[in-house]
Amino acid sequence: MSGLTLPDLLEFDAGPWHSAADGWSRVARGLDTAADQLITGTRDLGAVWPDGTGSTAAQQKAATLRAELDNTYPPAKRLADAFDQHAYAMKGLRSQAEGIVASARAAGYTVDTTAGTITAPASAYLGGNLDRTGRETGALLNDLRSVVEYARAQDDATAATINGNVPSPQTGFGASPPGATARAGELARKLMDPTYQPTPAELDELRKLVTLYGRDRIFAYDLLTALGPRGLLQLSGTLATYQLDHPGVDADDVLFSNDTAAMVRDLQNGLGLTLATATQETGTTTGLRGETYLPGDHELPSQWTTDLMAAGRSPMDIGDPASPARYAEDVYGYQLLSPLLHNGDFDAGFLSSIGGDMVDFEMAQGENSALWTGARGENLRLDWTQGHDDNTVPAGIDPMNGLMDALSRNGDATRDLLTGTTEFTADGPAGGRLPRLDYLLTDRNWDATADVPGGPGWTTELMQHGGDYHNGALDDFGTALEHATTDQPGPQARHIVESIIHESNVDEQAMGYPNGTPPGHGTTGDFAKTDVINPQLRQPLANVTSAYIFDVNLNIADSHGAIPGQTLDVDRNHLVRYLADLGKDPGAHDTIAKAEAAYATGSYDSILSGRQNPHDDINGHLRAMENVSHNYGSVLGALDHGAAQAGHTTSAAQDAAYNQHVEDRYKVAGRLVDEVMGKVTARIPVPVVGDLAGEYVTDLMAQAEEQAKVDNHGLATYEVGAALGAGRSTAVSLSEQALYSSGRLEDLPSTLVENGDPKPVSGWNEADYQAWQQYKAGHGQSTVGNAAANAGDSYQNGYEWAGDVLG
Repeated sequence: MSGLTLPDLLEFDAGPWHSAADGWSRVARGLDTAADQLITGTRDLGAVWPDGTGSTAAQQKAATLRAELDNTYPPAKRLADAFDQHAYAMKGLRSQAEGIVASARAAGYTVDTTAGTITAPASAYLGGNLDRTGRETGALLNDLRSVVEYARAQDDATAATINGNVPSPQTGFGASPPGATARAGELARKLMDPTYQPTPAELDELRKLVTLYGRDRIFAYDLLTALGPRGLLQLSGTLATYQLDHPGVDADDVLFSNDTAAMVRDLQNGLGLTLATATQETGTTTGLRGETYLPGDHELPSQWTTDLMAAGRSPMDIGDPASPARYAEDVYGYQLLSPLLHNGDFDAGFLSSIGGDMVDFEMAQGENSALWTGARGENLRLDWTQGHDDNTVPAGIDPMNGLMDALSRNGDATRDLLTGTTEFTADGPAGGRLPRLDYLLTDRNWDATADVPGGPGWTTELMQHGGDYHNGALDDFGTALEHATTDQPGPQARHIVESIIHESNVDEQAMGYPNGTPPGHGTTGDFAKTDVINPQLRQPLANVTSAYIFDVNLNIADSHGAIPGQTLDVDRNHLVRYLADLGKDPGAHDTIAKAEAAYATGSYDSILSGRQNPHDDINGHLRAMENVSHNYGSVLGALDHGAAQAGHTTSAAQDAAYNQHVEDRYKVAGRLVDEVMGKVTARIPVPVVGDLAGEYVTDLMAQAEEQAKVDNHGLATYEVGAALGAGRSTAVSLSEQALYSSGRLEDLPSTLVENGDPKPVSGWNEADYQAWQQYKAGHGQSTVGNAAANAGDSYQNGYEWAGDVLG
């Protein structure tokens, strides 16, 4: 209700309202012109580009834009008219109010516009005029109050028009015309009947509706409210049965229609988009601690999500019972939901709730991923959104494919899902163990060959080509772990990293026993043949480890530990085993080695620049460098020990060039040290996790490698002798170059000094190399020599320590 008062009315200025009306009129005219131009520019698109996925996408995009323009012009025009009409109406009502006030005052009445009162003069009540004066005063007041009420009604009407036509922050003006939701619901209900045979026109009409208007909040809310959770899943399942998928290339023939397959794909994608729109949180939280959530307009309530989880756990029959070829019994609702999760930017709260329940349900059944393979229909593909020509594309039997795809794009949802349930044990992380993470990371069977349609044709396909199948869902899980732990560092993210390291080490497979058997019921295998971490996850987990390299160094040190509430807190032996297993993968080894080299160099600079201990002399700095060298050696020793173990089993050739050319090592170490101790540390006074991972690792080391002309990241570096030599040499080179570039060394040869500063290593010639070697053997023996010896010994000790830990 409007709170407009008499003073507000008397002060009303029509000018700004007419200006706003003129602005919206220009918008409407521009939209009308743009619509005509768009129609002219796209009406022949189908004729000049009739076939192919690109053509289909272009025509759909053009149709979407035309619909949005068509639906934007009317509200813009209505807004222009509303502002104009409001200006004229309120101007007239203001004139009426002014006239009443002027007439009353001319008759001798006192008018208080603020209080809204009219008082007659005392003389008006004399001579028997009491009643007449009272009636006249009341009439004036009633007239004045009536005008104000009319103004308030006009205010409310204009506000309603504005609220009903202004663009939404989420969906703009919206694309859904009147009747679109009702028609979509009518078509959907028809298709939910598995015995109904839809016409191509009906399928195409529903496809256009959900594709064009799936982002419209009103359309999405109304359609999914009408369908209900179970109806949505049944519709997804019925659509999937419209086309069967046989092994081989899916060419158009009697049994297969690419048009039908594309239709089902677009319908499932459109439904996924609609689901994401209707479940996006737009409400507000209330209560002292924000414990109460009030959904926004056209946001599905929490009960709808709860009902969706119940439907997801329920077995359903899909397809026409009268047509056995397209009928399957006891398909779980979550299998029918999974295709919809590929398309749409889902709200983190909705995705973590649905995804967490899906994982919990699978865990509770005790069948692992085999839970989903019991009801595979012959040649029946449940998910058409990811393709069908490639036989290795998942058929949607395993719903984790859709879930992991959605999580890989949503770090918040992954973080909430993995930390949503906690169990406390005596030997687990301080924050408790994360059973969902443990299950997905160490226990779940991610076999990609299980996600194909049933039938003898697919059995033959797997026998011939099963080795070519790769589980993309596991790749997505790795990406999701990266986002969950690095996008928003904090207690939850650290808890996940701590749990990854802990669960990887205590799992029965890490101890050499078959999956699912208690430790002690099997034959312990050696480390070289045991996967502490699924090989497919080693690279993404190396990226995570690189981002937490500061924490890694604190935890692996002898005399230093975690900072409570600020850094990781993990078992040192677990960390060594974890690093060694990551070191088995060449790319993972390279990623963490770069991070550690950059971190060590930044730490050396912090010491030698005097920022760490300003009052120390060179001997104090050398003692402080020993701690850095120790940590570097421990980390690289573990990585290289894993690399060496992999080298035994992969028979990698030795990259002799890496160890033979001293100049190459100096180029790598020298460039890194020059950069870290120069412009980078001018902006980063203390090495921190994000800056190391971002600035140092991905940029500086890549540049150093490119200029050094040395291959230090292929399988060739992981033969035992090469790995040990390269690691020790790099440790020595980094410490030497840190001292050289610090400017703290005395009596450097003149050839190594330019303008009073050490000459950059990148500019060294052969004479400079020889001068440096002579300096180390002479004047630099007590400084450079000692630091180099300590760094080399620290690496050697770290390598041997890793061997002791790994047995």
